Amino acid sequence: MPGSVPAVLPPPPPELCEYVGERNREDPVGSFLHASEVLGGQLAAALPGGLDFGDGRVLDFGCGAGRFLRYLLEHSTAAALEGCDIDERCIAWLSAHLPAPHEVFRCGEHPPLARPDGHYRLIYATSVFSHLAGTWAQWLSELHRVLEPGGLFVASVISADHAEAFGEAPWDETRIGMLVLGPGNPWSAGGPIVLHSRWWLEAHWGRAFEILSFGERLGGEPPALAQSLVVMRRRDLSVTPELLERAAPDEPRELRALEHALRRSQAESVELNSGHNAYSEAYIEEVRLAAALRGELAAARAELADANARLGDLQRELAAARRVRRVPALLAGALAARARLAAGRLRRGRRRG
Repeated sequence: MPGSVPAVLPPPPPELCEYVGERNREDPVGSFLHASEVLGGQLAAALPGGLDFGDGRVLDFGCGAGRFLRYLLEHSTAAALEGCDIDERCIAWLSAHLPAPHEVFRCGEHPPLARPDGHYRLIYATSVFSHLAGTWAQWLSELHRVLEPGGLFVASVISADHAEAFGEAPWDETRIGMLVLGPGNPWSAGGPIVLHSRWWLEAHWGRAFEILSFGERLGGEPPALAQSLVVMRRRDLSVTPELLERAAPDEPRELRALEHALRRSQAESVELNSGHNAYSEAYIEEVRLAAALRGELAAARAELADANARLGDLQRELAAARRVRRVPALLAGALAARARLAAGRLRRGRRRG
């Protein structure tokens, strides 16, 4: 609460600052703190009642290192702020620095959340559903469960502003629906990219939530760095993933969107196969070069073995020659010794005579 929180969060370490959002190698911490102020203010402006939540709880679904939490910590009236994320490093850091009664917890890649029904007054999910491909309906159903009756849900999506960045210029609302690009991409590479049309969100998400507004900008320039905010209110009904996924039978754009998704998927397959072919050709060439190098190495080793053998022979020949050269010297030494001995005897004989 403003005025009651003793301190703001300290800045996260640089490697956590770069976990989400635009990468800034020169000043990741400064970029993170600036984004917190800008994005937090944009989120607050999009909410019907601003950041006055009374005694309600707020969940930052996909909180990262607390880019939005730090803003709400200073400016909201929430009784408790909570955050969850799949990244263990972010949760460990926030757990060590987020003041009570606020808390964070780690979630898995699949529901459920370890929270009771109707636990939160507001849930926001920024840059989450823009990357959820196969589990979006399960998570949307789960967030509906833990949101109180009449509670607000805010999500950011990639929409018309991003047409050129993702090969959809000019933007055609009727053919997008929910378009998944790069399915199966690991989270370390940013995960899949998911684009949404407003009509599709109204047809599917609208079964669980009343859409209050669509298109408020979240982010800055250029447009590829921004997303669109969807502000929704929880409908009081039972929601299942199957209900959310079911195609609208009276909506002809459903079929057109599926056909377009198939064409984009085929184009991605062609691109991947081209890359695979190039990789295969490069791999075959590497195998050929490696085999040639192994042959050259074997020949060099054989030459080295021959040279070592010849060197051994030469060393033995040299040793033998040295021994032969020492024989005359030994004989000369022995003869000289004998001569000296004979001369000595002769001198002694003369003295006696």
